[in-house]
Amino acid sequence: MTFSHSLLVAASGLCLLASCQGREQPFGTGSENAAADKDAGAATLPLAGIYADTMPCNDCQGIATRLTLRPDSLYELQEAYLGRTSPVNYRRGPWRVRGQVVTLEPSGNDPVRRYSVEADQSLRLLDATGKPMQAAGQDYTLNRTANSDLSAAGTRREFTGKFTYQSDAASLIECGSDKRYTVAPAGLTADLQRRYTTTRKKDGQAVFVRVLATVQGPQSGAEEALLVEKILEMKPDPICPQEQKQAFQK
Repeated sequence: MTFSHSLLVAASGLCLLASCQGREQPFGTGSENAAADKDAGAATLPLAGIYADTMPCNDCQGIATRLTLRPDSLYELQEAYLGRTSPVNYRRGPWRVRGQVVTLEPSGNDPVRRYSVEADQSLRLLDATGKPMQAAGQDYTLNRTANSDLSAAGTRREFTGKFTYQSDAASLIECGSDKRYTVAPAGLTADLQRRYTTTRKKDGQAVFVRVLATVQGPQSGAEEALLVEKILEMKPDPICPQEQKQAFQK
């Protein structure tokens, strides 16, 4: 059985497992925490970061895996089968936390995937019964990388958040982390200003945006800045994905 096939088998059992464990909750919370029954949002921030390693593979040299858990509760997973000519597998979607378990929700036809959070914050792949994957001499752990600070200067990635522009100054408050960034003047393009003006409901009101940007160091001792390269999405209602889900569950 290949590693990919074993994941598909695991998925069916994990779906059943999820249905009887209740709602997800922030990492590290228990019954004594009044917020433990709520969806993980900003509480998942300590786990946000980059995890990588080479996972076992029965019919290839290994699966080079890179998992990014973003503060806005979205993940990006890249898998390259070493020794094959097949392209890199890429999937993305929401990630959630329940107890000590991180869940990557399905993306397209890909199965759900779950990892246990280890003491050193590494992530260990779980099987269909919710137990760590085990095989003689094989390690199914993704280790947190040294460059896991997704807000470090020079980081280039997608950002989702609440964007405002007023009096030649612009800012973005990131979904999930609530971290505030200024928008660098070089990134405050005419297109960004125009789209904000035509999208916002009234002057000074925030809108929801998804942008590709690079983090720059603090400007004159203030917040870090984002150099926006591309506008991927903009909507008039400044509602983050976590807020939408929580409102639906009430």
